[in-house]
Amino acid sequence: MSVLHSARRALWLLAVSLLLPAFTAHAANPLPFHGWTLTHDDMDYNLSVIGKMQEFGVTHVQLSHRIVTRVDQFQSEPEVVERVRTLASAIHNQGGQAIVWMQELNTSDTVAYCFDLDGEQMQAKMQAYRDALTAAPEIDGVMISFGSAPTELLYVLPSCNPIAYAAPKERYKAIIEAISRVVMDEFGKQVYVRTFYHKGHEIPILRNALKETDRPVIVMSKAEPNDFEPYYPLNPLIADVGAHDQFFELDCAGEYWGRGAIPFVAAEYFVQRYREAAAKFANSEGRFIGSTCRVDRYDYSAMGTLNEANLYAQALLVANPEASATTIINRFVESKYALTANSDSHRLMADILRRSYWVGRKMYYAKGEWAFKKGSDMPASNTDALSLMVDKSISQWDAAYLPITAALTIPSQATLRELLQEKQEAYELAQRNLEVFQALRSALNINDYNQIESLLIKQELASKIWLHMAGAIFSARNLNPLSANWAAWHLDQMEVIADQLDAQAYPQITTPYPFSSEDIREFVENERKLLLATDAVPLEISHISGVDVIETATDQIKISWLAEPGTNYTIELTQQLPSYAITLSPDKTDIAQASLKEFTISGLQPDSPYWFRIIAETNGDTVTSGDFTVWTRKVGEAEEEETDNGEDAGKDEGDEADSEEEPASENETNISKGGGGAFSSWSLLALALIQVFRNFEHRFRSIIFKINRQNIFRY
Repeated sequence: MSVLHSARRALWLLAVSLLLPAFTAHAANPLPFHGWTLTHDDMDYNLSVIGKMQEFGVTHVQLSHRIVTRVDQFQSEPEVVERVRTLASAIHNQGGQAIVWMQELNTSDTVAYCFDLDGEQMQAKMQAYRDALTAAPEIDGVMISFGSAPTELLYVLPSCNPIAYAAPKERYKAIIEAISRVVMDEFGKQVYVRTFYHKGHEIPILRNALKETDRPVIVMSKAEPNDFEPYYPLNPLIADVGAHDQFFELDCAGEYWGRGAIPFVAAEYFVQRYREAAAKFANSEGRFIGSTCRVDRYDYSAMGTLNEANLYAQALLVANPEASATTIINRFVESKYALTANSDSHRLMADILRRSYWVGRKMYYAKGEWAFKKGSDMPASNTDALSLMVDKSISQWDAAYLPITAALTIPSQATLRELLQEKQEAYELAQRNLEVFQALRSALNINDYNQIESLLIKQELASKIWLHMAGAIFSARNLNPLSANWAAWHLDQMEVIADQLDAQAYPQITTPYPFSSEDIREFVENERKLLLATDAVPLEISHISGVDVIETATDQIKISWLAEPGTNYTIELTQQLPSYAITLSPDKTDIAQASLKEFTISGLQPDSPYWFRIIAETNGDTVTSGDFTVWTRKVGEAEEEETDNGEDAGKDEGDEADSEEEPASENETNISKGGGGAFSSWSLLALALIQVFRNFEHRFRSIIFKINRQNIFRY
């Protein structure tokens, strides 16, 4: 490691430790990269989001999608130049750094290209970057985005030196080198490489290109292969891109989970990815430096919705990569809504947020498969849904899912029952969230209450729509002669919902996204054309209901469900979906009527994710629930929280006994609508230190590369 690299690391850690003192009191080492990504071209909105950077401790902001995506825009679109300069200046005023996305190749319909660095085309490309950084000197870094570019390098033929550039990795390396010569050597700015890819055969190309790149680029990779999907395994490129710094690309806005219109609080998801990355980087040449989160998907933003909890989650994880999902959600509820830690209101709100993640998983996926739509809206037809499932199948990334993929293509009646159970669980959880939320009417201010209520109403309605849409889709794929009648019944229920929307039966829902009566009717019409139904009747099945986690400890969890008379229950547990390695049988008890059943699962590992499901058997009839996620507590977590809470004389005995979270001290971060008091003089000092060092680093690196193009001295 060079002197520059050592100094860089030391100053980063010093700056970030100053930036986030509240988060790091009991934390692992904080990470230096805390990013946001903006995609919308609404300047008033973008400036308002940038104004919250210090509140959340953000160090880098990426400008992408509708803001800027191609280097030639700086030569031909003056409005793009002005937009980028304005936003970059605002980012600097917050003490952060501005990064712009640049798709490569940025030209459309390019069949052949000369990748020789001294050739006319590459020289023109380098000049374009020179023009861009001259036109917008406020830019601090360039993010090269290869995937989903107008023309992708993998499919471009080398028009010169065909042998030298026959291997696709050489084309990627050439582009990185050409851009680095301008961005790094001439302007002293940072080059980043985004490793987005579509299919598995692209992974070794990107891996080898980056491993063989001497340039000190920083790598951004989605936490999962291809697009955001919580069931997908960890991205194979994590900790496997050579000696480069690397950070996650996450989605806080919920592009595929309702885009904020439907709550999807992904704290568990983010924690899981951070822990997986830590395990991979333990033996890596490179270094994990943090993450960036998409704040919005165009018009739909996490800001001002319950998904703001995802931005808070990233802030805590960057500050303390070992933070638990329980801590994240509890502190968000306390700071955002001023609900006293461990009070009944606090626990109720935290449970609503926790269950929203379950709702999204069960609603948008089918036994782990991305089976409906790439987006948050509805598929237009069964064919539309099937094409998405084939293209995005989880089995291409995890072969253990192959039997599930096959089962969903032509589902048996048993598979159909499991799918309907899973979708019924999403609807029931959404109902439960809405019902218990009513108790918070007096605990929240009226604006917060009304806004959250409208989100929960939309979530309940959406989960009901997806229940019947899934029922129609998978019933139509079933080979039973009666399956057309089952599908017809679900289509009828969807039409009832469309009629309700047209009649404004839900006055709290002011905008139709991510569904509308028109979308519902389009799907129904398309499906009815292909059905040979003689009647409309439901597939009669029993359901497992009332499933929840009511208590967690370091080595055990306590779950509950509504037990039915004459039914035997089995609990299955796993740490690796889709298989379940452990089977547990609760004591059989005779009951005269349905009642709540509690069961404790012991002998678990601390601070670990588990998935469980429940199987119910009644007179030979078997029902299997969907998966439910849960994390055990960290060693010492419960004890420390209980000790801290016990010092608060204002707690009653009941609250103290049930304590789950320590109250935030006055030194802890308050990421709330109140303005983020924790990021005051310390944050300004830290952010200033970060910016000063970045400027020094860019200038120093530029001098070094100009002196020595062979990278003998590199950090």
